[in-house]
Amino acid sequence: MTPQNNANIPGFSTRITSGGIAVRRFHYSADSRKRPGTSEGDAWVSEEARAYPMGTDDPRWQKEMEIKYGALGGSFLFPRWEIWKSNGQIIIPPFEPVGYRLYASYDHGYNSPSCFLVHGMNNDGVITTLWEFYADHVPAHAIAEIIKGNNTRLQDGRFYAGNPYAHRESFIIADPSIWAEDNPQHNGPNKSTAQIFRDCGVSMIEGERGADVTVAEWLHGHFWKDPKQPLYRITSNCEKLIWELGKLRHKEWSAQVAMNRSKPEELVDKDNHAWDALKYFLRRFPPKPKLKAAEHMPNSFAWWRKSVQRQVDAGRRPSFKVGY
Repeated sequence: MTPQNNANIPGFSTRITSGGIAVRRFHYSADSRKRPGTSEGDAWVSEEARAYPMGTDDPRWQKEMEIKYGALGGSFLFPRWEIWKSNGQIIIPPFEPVGYRLYASYDHGYNSPSCFLVHGMNNDGVITTLWEFYADHVPAHAIAEIIKGNNTRLQDGRFYAGNPYAHRESFIIADPSIWAEDNPQHNGPNKSTAQIFRDCGVSMIEGERGADVTVAEWLHGHFWKDPKQPLYRITSNCEKLIWELGKLRHKEWSAQVAMNRSKPEELVDKDNHAWDALKYFLRRFPPKPKLKAAEHMPNSFAWWRKSVQRQVDAGRRPSFKVGY
């Protein structure tokens, strides 16, 4: 098969690289049933694009479906964040979480900011981040006092209000690096930061790092699938978390590098401390697989009703025999 005799096939091309390697490129439009501009093709594109937050304009669609390798490079992780945060549903006023189960998560830093988040979950499984502490150059023992609900003033004069939900959290899940024995805490290596917190009366459990893209997909596809009825919310006093979510972006690279990069969906490692704390928590509560729709569950009422309707639509006399 040569480039010349296949040049007229939409969505298909061939080329020879500078190294003498033959490359064939297949786009979905090579399939006549998926070809844009046809009724069947447009319907297929419309249906497939529903899986992407911005449809065919989504950078992930451009990369995966349009074969534009560098489409994700430099793009925001949440492209519609400015719209979402102003819709009055995802960012909400602070409230007293009566009847909520409370949890907390913590990402550690000293030269970079530490972030402590308190989350609540109601009986419907809707999660809300209720409160945050976010600051750099704060010693672990001072952060422990804040976590325990004590107002704290540092030697340099900075003042931080104590956690208003202290001692109500079911658990605090934290940055796994704080269990390392050689983490610098103040002016040099000390015992593990986790041990310092324990000595101050704050117990934490170890979280998991990474999974930026996975958690982002949970937010896009589950928690914020319907931004008007979100399953994850943030109170407006969590200013740094809100700020970080709007700044997160994919690393930028050339299309040539993107073609050969093993992990092309890395994020820029900056302004992501509240994001990391959020990830530790959400990874403990991943979206549950949806149960089969009732009409697809054999012998359910909806399943039989659909079977009968299918027979009526086909002009047959309704029967409850299996296979009709």
